Amino acid sequence: MNATTRPSIRQRWIVAWAMAASLALGPADRCRANPPAAARPNTECDLARKADILNGPQWKRATGELAGWLATQTVYTPAEVRRIKVRFDEQVAGMSSYDLEYLLASIDQKMQLLNTPQARDAKAWLGEYLSAMSDGRRAQELRKLPNLLEMDAAQLWAEIQRIDRMRTTLQQRHQGVTARQNVLANSVSAGNQASAAAARAASARVRSAPAHSPYRQGGGRLPSQMSNRGA
Repeated sequence: MNATTRPSIRQRWIVAWAMAASLALGPADRCRANPPAAARPNTECDLARKADILNGPQWKRATGELAGWLATQTVYTPAEVRRIKVRFDEQVAGMSSYDLEYLLASIDQKMQLLNTPQARDAKAWLGEYLSAMSDGRRAQELRKLPNLLEMDAAQLWAEIQRIDRMRTTLQQRHQGVTARQNVLANSVSAGNQASAAAARAASARVRSAPAHSPYRQGGGRLPSQMSNRGA
């Protein structure tokens, strides 16, 4: 190497300082300084990024809101909630940091939807609707519901609207049955009232009719008198 290509003392100090600074950085800092071109799960950089996400305030807030929703909802039983949480933890453990970022954004979007008035009404109604069923029927209906954790925000909103339409349909059907029952009850009541009025009128006519005897008017004779004359 000639003098023109040999690094200067200043350049060698800059390189040495950069190497020392890189070694002093933690894995997550080094990954942020040199982000990988694509997601590679279980690499040092990916695991460091994933740890950053899991320990970050946004993840804690989002998962806290999700846990709060699961604790207050009335659709799933406590045993079903435990299974959902176990499944969630298993999914998170197998995700790359990039998958985890997508999941975090999805949870944020879905929690915003779940906190809308329409979603709260749908959740409350669905809980009451399912609670009135037998265990077997309830389990059958729950199997029809999409997995909350596997839906994206658009699918969740479509499901909320489907439940709201089902609620409206069943309420209208119930109102129709109630209206028909009221018409029948009113008809029976009117018939009973008419029968009672007719009975009262008949009783009143009997009470107001004068007592009548063929011997009180027209000089009618007593039976004994009639028999004596004939003799």
